[in-house]
Amino acid sequence: MSRNKPGTVVLLTDFGQQDIFAGVLKGVIASISPESKVIDLTHEVNPQDIAQGSFLLSASYSYFPKRSVFCVIVDPGVGSDRKGICIKTNDYYFVGPDNGVLWQAANENKIKRIIHLTTKKYFLDSVSNTFHGRDIFAPVAAHISKGLEDIAILGKILEKCVEYHFPKIERNTFSLGLTIIHIDRFGNVTLNLKENQFRQFTQKRRFCLTLNDARIKEVYSSYAKAIDGELFLIGSSSGFLEISLKNSNAAKILGAKYMDKAQLKILDQ
Repeated sequence: MSRNKPGTVVLLTDFGQQDIFAGVLKGVIASISPESKVIDLTHEVNPQDIAQGSFLLSASYSYFPKRSVFCVIVDPGVGSDRKGICIKTNDYYFVGPDNGVLWQAANENKIKRIIHLTTKKYFLDSVSNTFHGRDIFAPVAAHISKGLEDIAILGKILEKCVEYHFPKIERNTFSLGLTIIHIDRFGNVTLNLKENQFRQFTQKRRFCLTLNDARIKEVYSSYAKAIDGELFLIGSSSGFLEISLKNSNAAKILGAKYMDKAQLKILDQ
């Protein structure tokens, strides 16, 4: 059973733009389903960084049309015995390696079925040990986008897949131990705390967030409200709390790196 109108394939990879890899994916998809729309979410995931890929996917998937197929290739285990999978959720399809990169987004949208990709009919004729994105994941994504409805024919049903969870918050009565989970190109530093969680925890009490040698005590609703050169907190577009520096690079000033620790402490006790 198939749909009449081809859908959308969304590409998220760590391939960058210098090499041919991202372009080849599009060529494969166009060869199988030329009417499918292909959107580049990003090809600038840090090389082999499953955690960053997971964050970027989970922060963005819900803005795409329902039934979109996300072809996600952040695959340090390519050529090993790790599985290739397709996950069908309430609204989307996620295709890629079974290494955790798909799980956060798929779980948020409620997983309905997981398939281990084994049906070679839907791969390219020759499968290399180094480019499963080209030979397996892009072809499968194209076939789904073209109209394939029953993903069970793609392989074997799995009960579960590899999970990746963002670092846990270390909770105490008057403090939270936090972790940096993303730094964007502007130097904004994303923490593993949702803005609504921050509001619930602080309850308009005075606070101090400590990261390295910096102490941050202000939160603003927009970048424009901050003072130049002042570090502050703000709710990011992804819903998480971030550290920013108006018209400058907070991460650089802080010497902050991915997975660095921070502490949020209530001062009014």
